[in-house]
Amino acid sequence: MADLLNNAVSGLTAFQRALSTTSHNIANVNTPGYSRQAAEFVTNPPSFFAGSYFGNGVSIASVTRAYDQFLTTEVRDSTSFFKGSQKFSELAGYIDDVLADPKGGISPMLHDFFESVQDVADDPASSTARYALINTAATLSARFQGFDQRFEELGHNTSADIRATIEEINSLVGQIRDINVALSDFAPSAASTQQSADLLDKRDALLNELAEKVDIQVIDEGENNLSIFIGNGQTMLSGSNAFSLAAQPDVGDPSRDVISYNGLINVFDISSNLSGGELGGLLDFRNNVLQPTRNALGRTAIGLAETFNAQMRDGMDLNGNLGQDFFSYDAPQSIAFSGNSGTPTVATVVSDVTALTVDNYVLDFDGANWTLTSDSGSSASVANGAPATLVFEGLTLTINGATAVAGDRFTIKPTLAASGGLQVLTSDPNEIAAAAPIRSSASLNNLGSLDISAGIVTDVTDPNLLNTVTLTFDNPPTTLRADVDVVVGGLPYLAGAAIPFSNNMLIDANGWQVSLNGAPQAGDVFTVESNAGGSGDNRNALALAGLQSVGVFDGGIASLQEDYGSLVGFVGSQTLAANLERDAQESLLIQAIDRQSAKASVNLDEEAADLVRYQQAYEATARLISTAQTIFETLLNSVR
Repeated sequence: MADLLNNAVSGLTAFQRALSTTSHNIANVNTPGYSRQAAEFVTNPPSFFAGSYFGNGVSIASVTRAYDQFLTTEVRDSTSFFKGSQKFSELAGYIDDVLADPKGGISPMLHDFFESVQDVADDPASSTARYALINTAATLSARFQGFDQRFEELGHNTSADIRATIEEINSLVGQIRDINVALSDFAPSAASTQQSADLLDKRDALLNELAEKVDIQVIDEGENNLSIFIGNGQTMLSGSNAFSLAAQPDVGDPSRDVISYNGLINVFDISSNLSGGELGGLLDFRNNVLQPTRNALGRTAIGLAETFNAQMRDGMDLNGNLGQDFFSYDAPQSIAFSGNSGTPTVATVVSDVTALTVDNYVLDFDGANWTLTSDSGSSASVANGAPATLVFEGLTLTINGATAVAGDRFTIKPTLAASGGLQVLTSDPNEIAAAAPIRSSASLNNLGSLDISAGIVTDVTDPNLLNTVTLTFDNPPTTLRADVDVVVGGLPYLAGAAIPFSNNMLIDANGWQVSLNGAPQAGDVFTVESNAGGSGDNRNALALAGLQSVGVFDGGIASLQEDYGSLVGFVGSQTLAANLERDAQESLLIQAIDRQSAKASVNLDEEAADLVRYQQAYEATARLISTAQTIFETLLNSVR
């Protein structure tokens, strides 16, 4: 009867553990990441007796969890893609809202600014219009500065988020390693598999959290033998060996963090290899939206300042002086790499706005030549000199390479700081150069019907520009003479020389050009002189107002408004694409979670059925013990 008792005891123990597993499932029905567990029954090895085998009851071989590696990997990958697109969409949407604001954006302020310029052109003598122009320009500059400051702060916040995300990644990898170690401490027995299943669930939950931070590849060979890889195969975890990431300043740009692997002393940048998760979204946003936006905004500011200043210099103000620069902006940045061995210097200026791009550049020295390479991959080279001059894509670099050593490098940022540094240089309305520097006039004693044009400035830097020049017709009026050297039809004529007259002839002298149209008479006199005191002249103001529609960028094709509109369109398209990708990835993630839940989640109806089944089996097994006790008592009583 010992077999009967042993079988009954094994059944009681097995069904008790099965009931415990079922109750554990029910208790964790709402626990995130919990996988349903099931007790696996096996028959105990039989005993040989009297020529036959007799059973020895039942035992629990293991407590297994409902797990599918494919479904788990699918959820993890979908989580990484969704979190990356969600973070990118969130940050890109912020920039899109700022740039495209119909009232608070740059575009309406540009429109208001050029309207103020037109008001000056309509009434160049009005001090009210001139003050309004200065105030509107100051507001426009403040708008550029405000945008750049907001984007700079967004850049700082993005860098802080990158550093925080890296810390979270390192922490999660450390926790997963600890679980690997804990799993290896358990003996492979039925008593330990219950706890192991819970640890495996916890490890999977931590892996999902890690996938929210960065895209990972996981190789799970069972129990504690799990490895995690990121990027191009960099190992973050191998069994109980964990590695770390760190954010460190870029050697070529200290304002920008790069991600180094394993905290190496020599920075090994793996930023470009990382994708997915919040970290991938942050890096993607920083590199593909934030930096191009700040560069493009700076290019617009440079275009406004350079074109407006150039036209202002072609005019004359109310004080009788040639126009001066109206705007200023911060110069291009030339940043030496921290590892440079030599001490060369680089000065960079914008020399051609029409060729200016939104790229940053790297300037490398190979021991003989300097090579400038843009973000887009275009490049140009110049032999080293003292100094060497390199002209490329609207930039002029003056390189003093006397102390350069092969391997020396510079990061060139032509437009990044321009928007934040845009300022109005004058507060005096009289300094607005609304008039042209010269004016022409005909003598009141002239008898002919010849007209002289108002004249245009061809070289505002000519030192004789404002000197008075007189043109006098001979008798007969087939020739005329100038009291200065002039050029007519490409031919030079010295002062006082006879110049053949032809209708619509063009005369160039002292940095200006006039045309003569009509029929002159002998002795007719025409004068070209300084326009000092020409308060009612609006010729240069009209030219300033016309800059709103003049092609400035991309080889003189895109105007200021069009350039800014392209920026708004670029960010808007990036945001729209990010929103669509986010929604698509969210849908895929929900589907993946549903599939995994169908496999691994707790079903209360099934657990209730298991409770009844195990309870009935437990009660039946208990009756076997009662039967065994009755039989033993009968035997004892019979031999008493």
